[in-house]
Amino acid sequence: MTLNKILFSFLLLFGLQLSAQDSDIFFDYEEYDWEEEQAAYTGEVDDSTAAVVLKEKLLYDYNYDEDNRLVMDRLFHRRIYINSTRALEEFNRKYIPTGEGSELLKFRARAINSGKVTEIDEDDIQTGVVEDSDEEYNYFAFEGLEVGSEVEYYYINRFSPNTNGLMITYQEDIEIQDFELDVITPWNLIFTSKVYNLEDSVVIDTSLENQNRIYLHAKVPAFESESVSPEDALKGRVAFKLDRNLYTGDRDITSYNYTAQNVADFLGMELDRSGEKVIKKEAKEIQDYLVDEHPNFSLTNRIEHYIKDNYNYFNAGAPQLSDLEFMRENKVFNTVGAIRFYGKLFDHLEIPYQFIYTTNRNNLYFDADFETNNYLDEALFYIPDEDLYIDPTESLSRNGVINFNFTANQGLFIERELLGDEYVAVTSIQEIPFKPASFTSDTIKAEVVFGPDMIDNEVKIYRALTGFSARAYQGVFDLIEDEDDLKEIRESLVSYIDEEAEVKDLFVHNAKAVYLGIKPLQAEARLTDFRFMESAGQDILLNVGKLIGPQMTMYDEDSVRNYDIYNAYARAYYRTIEFEVPEGYKMANPEKMIFDESLVIEGETKAIFKSNYQLEGKKVTVIIEEWYEDPIYPKEYFQEYLKVINAAADFNKVSVLFEKEI
Repeated sequence: MTLNKILFSFLLLFGLQLSAQDSDIFFDYEEYDWEEEQAAYTGEVDDSTAAVVLKEKLLYDYNYDEDNRLVMDRLFHRRIYINSTRALEEFNRKYIPTGEGSELLKFRARAINSGKVTEIDEDDIQTGVVEDSDEEYNYFAFEGLEVGSEVEYYYINRFSPNTNGLMITYQEDIEIQDFELDVITPWNLIFTSKVYNLEDSVVIDTSLENQNRIYLHAKVPAFESESVSPEDALKGRVAFKLDRNLYTGDRDITSYNYTAQNVADFLGMELDRSGEKVIKKEAKEIQDYLVDEHPNFSLTNRIEHYIKDNYNYFNAGAPQLSDLEFMRENKVFNTVGAIRFYGKLFDHLEIPYQFIYTTNRNNLYFDADFETNNYLDEALFYIPDEDLYIDPTESLSRNGVINFNFTANQGLFIERELLGDEYVAVTSIQEIPFKPASFTSDTIKAEVVFGPDMIDNEVKIYRALTGFSARAYQGVFDLIEDEDDLKEIRESLVSYIDEEAEVKDLFVHNAKAVYLGIKPLQAEARLTDFRFMESAGQDILLNVGKLIGPQMTMYDEDSVRNYDIYNAYARAYYRTIEFEVPEGYKMANPEKMIFDESLVIEGETKAIFKSNYQLEGKKVTVIIEEWYEDPIYPKEYFQEYLKVINAAADFNKVSVLFEKEI
């Protein structure tokens, strides 16, 4: 919707006005080729290095085709030295974009193997089909590669021009010794750029008469991934966008304001008679939806639950999926259809709202300063009167419990104001708040009951999940119809602490999407045939730590941290374990159950793992508290963070010894 309107405006402005000059052309795809005489690589490569990219050249050439239409030709050229069998598997087959919307202009590939050069050409491009799908892909394959081989290939494709956000991630898991990136435009189109996560080495070339060139030339280090950090969001990348048109005098061409006005126009667009009929009928159904079962639900809650209980989201661009009449008849919509549906219902029922564009921060953090459409990737609605966020396309998100990767991130908030007969967009950049640890909890209460003569022992277990921990389960129960699958997912709520144990007398409560964020998902059961007990001669070991379930371990981390520590979401764990020391035994080492580790920043505790026990006669009660509060911890506190994380893993190994009394 928005992208099409911007593209249409762009073509209207530039499509037939200007043409590139025949002279002073920086790039001609028909003339481009590799160096025919290519000496074998003789540099030193560490044995731990899987491969090295010796050369990578990316070029985006905005030019005019034979019909005087602006197009974008993209060159991708690589030469790679293979240094491991793992790299052989990765590089013996490569994919190229030759699908709809892309025209392959030129292709060459060759392998250099023990001095022998084997070339393949466009006729060697093969077509495959994605498993369980009719979707086709195109690839080429090298034969007979071995460690020490080199592969080189390039292809040039023609696309429709992308001017409102060209995002290129150019850092990978392997080193690029020589990286070049060029963006070439006609003289009147001025692009700007921004580099993320690496040194900004973009240069503006002023030597060309009839074209503009901005380029980046660098040696790119291999990205070294680290645990608890968003790899995609931290890799080196660069963004380009069209900023000015010297011919028309337009400035700030790619900006959030343009997109916001397009959104306002779209949401304010009058419906035809059939569309109005759909909204009125559905609004009438919504008024009474869930009123008896959930009388405290607001009208906004009922809108969300009605749509998500009765409609399905389909990720496709087919125009009928945004047609309200088709949507109602077939109970299906796409993203544009969902936005239109929610927006028109809110308007009809007089619910003030804001529309939001943001990103998934696990892949890309929203940038408020460099305005491109790359950051307008995820759509949300916000109801200010209820402080409620709604994801219109994700069925599992209910009652404000949206995807946690949209929180702790900024977004473009768009409101509409009616001025005369037109809607005007009012925009602001706001933070989508990070929920505190109290919002997401995982509570376990486990009671170990020993049978006569320590036979037929069992664990009575209760578990409750809230917030994002519950989101992974509560909505899923509504989607599963197979009874065996339902049984398996119910049992997993308690059996995850010992998958070999037998689950008996299982009861699960609030296992519906409608309760997400409202009531905790609860499970209670008895576990028998568990593996928490071990004999040690006449003595007995009770593996108390296993009753909290498997824990994340970070024992092998490097002492030096490159990136900050990122939390997917703040969370809290509360565990209580009860047992009685068996008759004829005494507890020998209770101090093993005492832990106290915390991460403190500027006097405030930000993460903690703490455990202790109480002893009343023969009854032992172990109380464990663990929580992580902040979205990001500075890397300087990594060692303190490790102590907290590994304390949970260490507790997981704790066993108490019951010694036989003599």
